Amino acid sequence: MRFIRRRQHIIALSAVLLAGTAGCSGPSPGGSAGTPESPVVTVFAAASLTDVMTAMNEAYDGGGRLRTNLGSSAQLSGQLLAGAPADVVIAADLEALDAVRAEGLIEREQAVAGNTTVLALAPGNPAGVTSLSDLSDLSGGAARTAVCAPSVPCGRSAERVLGAAGVELSGESREDSVRSVLTKVASGQADAGLVYQTDALSAANQGVTYLEVNDPEPNQYPAALTAEGAEHEAAVRFYEWLAGEEAAGILRDAGFRPPGA
Repeated sequence: MRFIRRRQHIIALSAVLLAGTAGCSGPSPGGSAGTPESPVVTVFAAASLTDVMTAMNEAYDGGGRLRTNLGSSAQLSGQLLAGAPADVVIAADLEALDAVRAEGLIEREQAVAGNTTVLALAPGNPAGVTSLSDLSDLSGGAARTAVCAPSVPCGRSAERVLGAAGVELSGESREDSVRSVLTKVASGQADAGLVYQTDALSAANQGVTYLEVNDPEPNQYPAALTAEGAEHEAAVRFYEWLAGEEAAGILRDAGFRPPGA
């Protein structure tokens, strides 16, 4: 198989990528921990799924342990194209996997969730932002705005929302992942930022609030079983579990929408 041959040539690079990725985490204590002999399922997941993957690690009991690599969808796609080994990848929009699909690295694919974009506000809303238009009026002055770079899914969703509202930003901070935007807003480094609703909800205990905005096409999250993962029974089981009610409940509890919504 072409993917396996490529991986044999660059296995050393693959090991370095997985070892060096800050978002990597081992299985949490709980249902997915299994035994030391349990097979490991390597899951690449978008940064906006950080809390979800923690919950899935605790809940999953499908005969394998989950090893999670978190990052921006663009970063994860790049790692896969460079030969990093992964069994399942969950991206924050369909476009993020275009290059991976083109290389024939995906065996099966399904949408598992939807997510809409909102305007997150720093604790106490010090700039008094009440709408997207305030960002255009104030982005060069009182209000400091953070959005994702256009090369990543949260950046594409931000451009979509701003375009629908006819708002142009200037002087905004451009970040490489939605969690970076959220961190700037929650810490008060930015007064407002466009993030997914699930991320805004996850930071409510830090004082972050949000305004709903018109998102004409909420992101769809594809889960893909890689060509490599398709050869591993444990990976196939986890991929199929993602389409079930238990996984759907975890996503729903985190504020995600059903696929297609």
